[in-house]
Amino acid sequence: MAHANTYEHIALAALNQYAVMAPEIRFLGKSGNISFYVETLDSNFLLRIHQALPGLQNDIWQKPDVIESELKWLDALRRDTNIIVQEPLQNLEGGWVTQVLADDTQDIFNCSLLRWIDGSVSNKERTPQQAKNLGLLMAQLHRHSSQWNLPQNFVRPVFDENLFRTALEAFYPAVTMGLVLPEHYKMLTVATEKIVAMMETLGTTPDVWGLIHADLHDGNYLFYNEEIRPIDFARCGFGHYLYDIGESIQYLMPQVRPSFFEGYETIGKLPDGYLQAVEGFFIMATIGNYSFHLSNPEEHKFISDDVEHIAKTLLRKYLEDESFLFG
Repeated sequence: MAHANTYEHIALAALNQYAVMAPEIRFLGKSGNISFYVETLDSNFLLRIHQALPGLQNDIWQKPDVIESELKWLDALRRDTNIIVQEPLQNLEGGWVTQVLADDTQDIFNCSLLRWIDGSVSNKERTPQQAKNLGLLMAQLHRHSSQWNLPQNFVRPVFDENLFRTALEAFYPAVTMGLVLPEHYKMLTVATEKIVAMMETLGTTPDVWGLIHADLHDGNYLFYNEEIRPIDFARCGFGHYLYDIGESIQYLMPQVRPSFFEGYETIGKLPDGYLQAVEGFFIMATIGNYSFHLSNPEEHKFISDDVEHIAKTLLRKYLEDESFLFG
């Protein structure tokens, strides 16, 4: 792993392989990727240095063909729909992924370049109209996914029962660290098995399963006036469309969640019994988020408090077949 002070060198070396003149760069942050804002005289860009997503203990996310597949979906969305997404750029050799060799460690870093889009993240609670627009946006993404002919060698991770069980196992250290009570972890385990059984009944036919964003939380879409623009497709993969909804809707207040479904159903069809399935995926997405953030000590108090809260409320209701999504 390169030291922090080498990332700027890697970013500049990557930019040398694009038709980008006189770039000035600014470090933005480090999460699943290390990102830089790139400013030139005539355009602005986002440069990403790809790293494995922590928590899932899997380096598949940084493999060149996996990154390239994400960029191909972005390119198709930009060409085929009216959704405003970041345009991926090919390097001077026509490749979507640019590799840079770090001088000090000899590590190879995969990099990608996206055109910057205007908009801002809102920290305010979503209005019913904004929730409705978000539901419509997700339905548009799912409709494109269901109609798009995947290009050859398209590879993205799969959000199946194996990935979910891995996320739960990766969260077990929270028990040994004293952050989570054993009985609450047991509730998460029982809920996971119930969710996996539900997934089997849903099946994987094209009307319920396809390419999904998988991370459309409130920090991963921008507002440009009232238009919603999705960003950060780095976690996209194959999964149930209802999982995509469960992941996203957990960040909406209960009173505006019906508006989300109203927006979705303007162009998308929801299967029978969708509400209970979404609630299951809501819980599974929450477990995944716990597992993702467990390696960050600054998140430990939140995780501890939140697990105790959902164990007494959402988990109890879910395990007793009571609905909680709108309550």
